[in-house]
Amino acid sequence: MKTVWKRFIHWAYMGRTDPSPAAPLPETWRLSMLVVLPVLVLFIGALQVFSRQDTWDRTYDLPLNGVLLFLLSSIWVATAQRWKDQTTLALTLLLSCAAFLTVKLALLAAVVHEPAVLVAELIETMVWLPTLFLWRLVADTPRSMINVLNALLGSVAVLSGVILLAPLLRGEALQPDVMRALLHLNLSAAVTLHLTSLFMRRHEDLGQRRGEQNALRVLSSTDLLTGLPGRTRLREDLGRMTQPGSAAFALLHVDVDGFKIVNATLGHPAGDTLLRVLAGELERLSGPDAQVYRLSGDEFVVLLPGVTPEQADWAGQVILHEAAIEPSARVGVETTLSIGLTLYPHDSSDPDELLRHADSALFAVKRAGRRRLRRYHPEQDALTERSQLLAGELGGALHRQELTLVFQPVYRLADHRIVKAEALLRWTHPTLGRVSPAEFIPVAERSGLITPIGTWVLNEACRAALAWPDLTISVNVSAVQLLQFEFRATVQAALTRSGLPPARLELELTETAVLYEDARTARALHELREMGVQISIDDFGSGYSNLMRLRTLPITGVKLDRSITADLTDPAAAQFAQALTQAVTGIARNLGADVTAEGIETPAHLNAVRALRCQLGQGYGLALPLGAAALTERLQQQPAQPTEPPQPGRLVH
Repeated sequence: MKTVWKRFIHWAYMGRTDPSPAAPLPETWRLSMLVVLPVLVLFIGALQVFSRQDTWDRTYDLPLNGVLLFLLSSIWVATAQRWKDQTTLALTLLLSCAAFLTVKLALLAAVVHEPAVLVAELIETMVWLPTLFLWRLVADTPRSMINVLNALLGSVAVLSGVILLAPLLRGEALQPDVMRALLHLNLSAAVTLHLTSLFMRRHEDLGQRRGEQNALRVLSSTDLLTGLPGRTRLREDLGRMTQPGSAAFALLHVDVDGFKIVNATLGHPAGDTLLRVLAGELERLSGPDAQVYRLSGDEFVVLLPGVTPEQADWAGQVILHEAAIEPSARVGVETTLSIGLTLYPHDSSDPDELLRHADSALFAVKRAGRRRLRRYHPEQDALTERSQLLAGELGGALHRQELTLVFQPVYRLADHRIVKAEALLRWTHPTLGRVSPAEFIPVAERSGLITPIGTWVLNEACRAALAWPDLTISVNVSAVQLLQFEFRATVQAALTRSGLPPARLELELTETAVLYEDARTARALHELREMGVQISIDDFGSGYSNLMRLRTLPITGVKLDRSITADLTDPAAAQFAQALTQAVTGIARNLGADVTAEGIETPAHLNAVRALRCQLGQGYGLALPLGAAALTERLQQQPAQPTEPPQPGRLVH
């Protein structure tokens, strides 16, 4: 019998389609049981005291109420003693009340024939049924208990039909009062069950949504691999810890040296193991008051609250020399760390600045050979932070439309007519102001942003060149771009999209070792020339100046560096500059390429390059970089026939 009862409890509790156990009932349920059960006991006792004392009350109600009182009292005692299986208590209470009502209705159908007694007892039952259904809401019992309530509702409907048809079987007429009472009883039970079910479904949906939101909140602030809080939590904690009057703390930016090699040689599972073990070691060595975060990849941050600079340095040295021992042993490869240290409020009181300071100190460690701890030094790390700031801002410059193009004319020196225009990139930041290309172009190359920016420049320059049908447009190309597999397709797409003939596009490549030594560069240049695009070497003479290599490259032009133009008018350097210029012009003439002298800023510069038979000239003495509209106006003002070129000082408008 005990086994049968356990199986029934299991069926009612688990449901037929939900095999997962429910969570323990909350403490509020126990407190409500302790309050409500005595009230029910007193209510049932009062009903018995003030009963009609008829045959039904003495013969049937008294034992039924006695059994129910015993069950309710037992459940109350078990609840008060904190019986562990609270869910079984809730189910026992529900089954007891359901059995009580079912037995009572069955007895009413079997033994009661007086309409008045039936109506009175059915009214009592009508009070019990909604209470029983609503108790489910108060108790917050498992959803599968609806099986028990559905069974009770079905038994009420069946027994109501028996009570209604019993007089007909005895040859008596239907009693309208009994019929109304039965209709009210079943309607009350059905409506209450339906509404409580809707409420519970709504309650569970809201609970599921809240659970999903909490899970997403946890995922957004917690690293799944290590279990450490992530960047979001770090920013929140830094914002709280940098409020006015907050205690001092240290921020350590920890990076694993050569982590990519571990992934490449041992595989990503080994890398994951290393990071998990390292996270545990950082927490252990940092102390109970510290907090460790994982930013991304192999980067961690350790916050040490309430420490002096000396204590922060000591803690950092401990982490530097001991944190990597266990991870190294686990993956079988020696692992070392680099650490950047910054202090609040000594170095800054702004959370973002503290992170930048620690990152710049870490970057300085990487440049100095790694495996060290270094504290942030404002004077030494200013340039690093400037580069980091520019890299961060440059990433959104295209989207914010902060980049623009200007065009510097290139003159044919024989008749002083504009035959080319070099597209020059400009960046105007809303807070940093105008940033020099000499500053942000190297940042773009190091950060990988040169590819999308270079593509934008190429497209914009080709589009603008359509307004100047007699001009060749020159676009500077980084060696990083040139060595990319898809660069040829990028150039072709820009020409196709704009409709610019390939012969009117000139790509200027700065002289570098890659230009002369990498075989891939030569292949890329030959492919571009096969498209019809012109190729020019920019700033020739400032770097490697491999004159013999010029003959193997498919170039159409050479631009002499401005330093050579300046040396032509310097008595101490003029002889060498003249010899170099003559050599370059001779080779270029032999190759069918033109020579452009950059940096023409004075009449002396102009006279010197014209004397050495340079075909083209460019510089502030001839024309400043112009906007597209200004260049169009300048082209319209050109004389129709060749004239004597004016002096450079009078050409700048």
